[in-house]
Amino acid sequence: MKRRLIATICCIMALCVLSGCLLAREDVGTSAFDERLIGVFITTEFIDLFDFESFRSENIRDFRGGEINVDGSAQVYQGRLYATRVQRAVIDEETGEAIQIADFIFENIDGISFFFPTINEPAEFEVEGRGIANVVDDVISNVDLSYIDSNDSINSTISGSIFLTQFNNDKVIFLNPVYQNVDGSVFLQSGSGVLVPPYPYSVTQTVYATTSLMENGITKTENVSVLFSVAVILAPEKIIILQMDANNSLISQTEYEPDAMPETLALETNTAYLIVETHSRDNAGILNISREIYDNGTESIATFFAGVDGFCVKRQTQITWD
Repeated sequence: MKRRLIATICCIMALCVLSGCLLAREDVGTSAFDERLIGVFITTEFIDLFDFESFRSENIRDFRGGEINVDGSAQVYQGRLYATRVQRAVIDEETGEAIQIADFIFENIDGISFFFPTINEPAEFEVEGRGIANVVDDVISNVDLSYIDSNDSINSTISGSIFLTQFNNDKVIFLNPVYQNVDGSVFLQSGSGVLVPPYPYSVTQTVYATTSLMENGITKTENVSVLFSVAVILAPEKIIILQMDANNSLISQTEYEPDAMPETLALETNTAYLIVETHSRDNAGILNISREIYDNGTESIATFFAGVDGFCVKRQTQITWD
């Protein structure tokens, strides 16, 4: 899937949740000192990396009555799937020229990338002097990073959201934790599943890891949390933009296919505000129209379109006021 750049690094988590209940689940683990949690790789199928043959041969004495007792010590048998490092072209916003930057892909695995490896070369942004590669697919929305460095600990939070259409409420998606070794290699391990809730609810899961690192002769604890929200929306059928004047009279009305929203929109003279209508239908086929009002000075508007397998992509349209 196409990658997109993160324009800013926010220090306040922005977790988008639709109306309804919010469920939370936390997975807690501790990785070795030379491994850091850097995000997740989302799949719709379970990635089985468990080394059952080694587990069976080394624990044959624990087999009783055809049952296998798998406890926390079995973590050592969890396998790793390493990513392949490649180069991809992005446009330098200052020069307008194409440059090559690092990228990481898990070959022969269909999934959605959402992780941030450290690289020792030109990167899309930096955190505390570290170059960070932005390996984020375009179906990930509301991306936010938080980094707090204190005397004895570092607390990092990575958050993001994914939106699916209402026809996917029986789907299970898997959040496979992604780590980076001290040598720069990136790998994932099998993750737990999240059942997509019915419309209009959402669910949030947290993947958490703690590592110890040495910094200027001082041992610090680094706590990394990946907060991921899965929300369900009605599949947009069309977007209508109404330009209104100060007397609440209609200046113009334009209809767009959801995946054909322009990157920029120059407004008519005397436009005082916008009304953005999103037309969709629920499972019973009943028309639903949601409206949002944008005042003069709004820099951009956000809309969605349904992409592959029901995953929705958020599209930003920059607004130019006359």
